[in-house]
Amino acid sequence: MANSVVLSAILLDWFDQNRRDLPWRKDRTAYGTWISETMLQQTRVNTVIPYFERFLEMFPDIPSLSAAPLEDVYKAWEGLGYYSRAANLQKGARCCTEQFGGALPQNYNDLMTIQGIGPYTAGAIASLAFGLPEPAVDGNVIRVFSRLYALPLTQQDEKSKREVTDLVRRVLPEDRSGDFNESIMDLGATVCIPGCPACGICPVSNFCQAFLLGKQSELPLKKAKKPSPVFTYTIVILKKGNTLFIRQRPDTGLLANLFEFSSYPGLLHPGELQTLLFRDFNLSPQEIGSITSLGEATHVFSHIKWEMEGYLVEINEINDDIYSPLQFSEKEETGNFYTIHYARKMAFPSALKAYTAVVFR
Repeated sequence: MANSVVLSAILLDWFDQNRRDLPWRKDRTAYGTWISETMLQQTRVNTVIPYFERFLEMFPDIPSLSAAPLEDVYKAWEGLGYYSRAANLQKGARCCTEQFGGALPQNYNDLMTIQGIGPYTAGAIASLAFGLPEPAVDGNVIRVFSRLYALPLTQQDEKSKREVTDLVRRVLPEDRSGDFNESIMDLGATVCIPGCPACGICPVSNFCQAFLLGKQSELPLKKAKKPSPVFTYTIVILKKGNTLFIRQRPDTGLLANLFEFSSYPGLLHPGELQTLLFRDFNLSPQEIGSITSLGEATHVFSHIKWEMEGYLVEINEINDDIYSPLQFSEKEETGNFYTIHYARKMAFPSALKAYTAVVFR
């Protein structure tokens, strides 16, 4: 294995020639680094780029993000998933406004006090934006170092993260710590990829213990996946004229604060649905103009899977005082009718994309 000086020099030279052209690198700021690194969690770079650019147009700095209505932040985030990231960004912005003069603090320990910023994001901001010698260890970095040192690590394991953090700290050049961290990120994203890495073009393959042992495709170790629980729902879009019945999810739990249509557990037939509409909305058969199937849809979260059947229910007349049980959360909530034009401004979960695409087109 090459010594730390040689390894970092080779990687930095490779990075200088092969660095990816990404918008958050063009005019590096602490705020842009924070936003981009938060968006990049569990999300591909090509998906993030347009979201990042729009987000910074809407919220160009910490004060604007801190002062924005949460629903606007969610709308800007719509489609990225893991909406708690967006909520934590605003909470973090407000923390910076209240405690750090509207800016991100310039040291690792203070960064770690901000909600939503963990060891990786703190290390990324500290090294990339402030030039501090702090490791930024994510799944890409664990994969690269697992192979470099032929270590039987798993990417999701906290012990593996700590071990790789120590390894990175040993080779991290103080004068270019941010560039070194990004060189590992880029190497893991473009060369040392999962499955079959492109060892033939890797700048450090001659020093890679896994490559020399022929074990590069075996590392890091894969954690056995447990089957995700499957939940079935019938999504009901109540439409009266140019208005839709919409409700907001609770402020805690899955998809907190996002908007949704009515729903029922299980996959219901139109006859069953009509009975429930009478029970819950006091809708008689004469008040239901039509029930149109919108088809099936599936959405896979990180830990569960939704299988859905959707219906568009056209209403002739409806009482003003209506009630809808929030079936997903087992918490009773009421909703309201909103014009389609207004509803387009609301943030809906990606899980309902198959149905929002129909009613908002």
